[in-house]
Amino acid sequence: MLSIVVVQYEPDRAALERTLLSILTQDDQDFELIIADDGSRNKRFDSTRALLNKYGREAQLLTLPENRGTVWNLWNGVSHAGGTWVYAISPGDYLYDAGTVRWIKACCRRDDVWAAFGKAAYYTQEPQLRQLPGQTPFDRSCYAAEHYRPKTIKRNMLLYDDGISGACAFYRTSLLRQALEEMKGRVRYAEDFSLRMFSVEKIHIHCYDRIVCWYEDNTGVSSSQARMLKDWKAMLRLLREKFPRDRMVCLANLYFFNDERRSKILRGLIGHTIVPQWLPFKRKQKAYQPPVNGRIEELERIYHLQEEEQ
Repeated sequence: MLSIVVVQYEPDRAALERTLLSILTQDDQDFELIIADDGSRNKRFDSTRALLNKYGREAQLLTLPENRGTVWNLWNGVSHAGGTWVYAISPGDYLYDAGTVRWIKACCRRDDVWAAFGKAAYYTQEPQLRQLPGQTPFDRSCYAAEHYRPKTIKRNMLLYDDGISGACAFYRTSLLRQALEEMKGRVRYAEDFSLRMFSVEKIHIHCYDRIVCWYEDNTGVSSSQARMLKDWKAMLRLLREKFPRDRMVCLANLYFFNDERRSKILRGLIGHTIVPQWLPFKRKQKAYQPPVNGRIEELERIYHLQEEEQ
């Protein structure tokens, strides 16, 4: 029913072990486990096998011949997935608590999910293990089941950069596989931009008020604004090709490809016409103070498990 794909590149051993332990100690072990490596020099497959054997688990261990980025690596993992639904996680991020898999499966079965997301609990371990405020998207109201607003979701995704974190998203496998097939070779790191494509395709995206994972803040490729902007522009080119007549896609292309050869005044006029910075939404978005999610005891439990394995 469910496949979990651990997407890794040159993984830190302790972080990888904690991620695996958060999976291996789930109270529902009826899922497929896949480890997808992006051409690392040190894949740590030997230590991974040893840990899996200790917990009586099997996993597919996959690797790419060279480093190709998160999107291609996840596509490789999802292409080998046999579950109806799939959830992806990376070393350093952990399933929130022991009941997370059971809860994901229940949501998928009950709501016949195609795309969905919950919440993340943000944390850092520098200089010590502690929680941080954090939550995306800013506007969750438009996803509410009782008044789901697909046009607002598409606008927020494409124009207001109010996206969904891939760390707390799960999908029907066939849907994500097809999206990644189109994205690989163009978008390098931001696999969760697939959700923005789904908003244009009018695919229902479920939103749940439950924490899915612990998310390590300010690490990995998502912490680089330059990389994310490059990926977003690549995604916009793809969306423009797929949906040339979609008004929101056209406006997003005009906004994010606002030609620098134009004068600063003209660029500013175009930008503020498309996305007025004085909109109530933008003012609230800028002033938003995200909550601190989760119980630190759940995170400490995962760290203690890993320390006991040493």
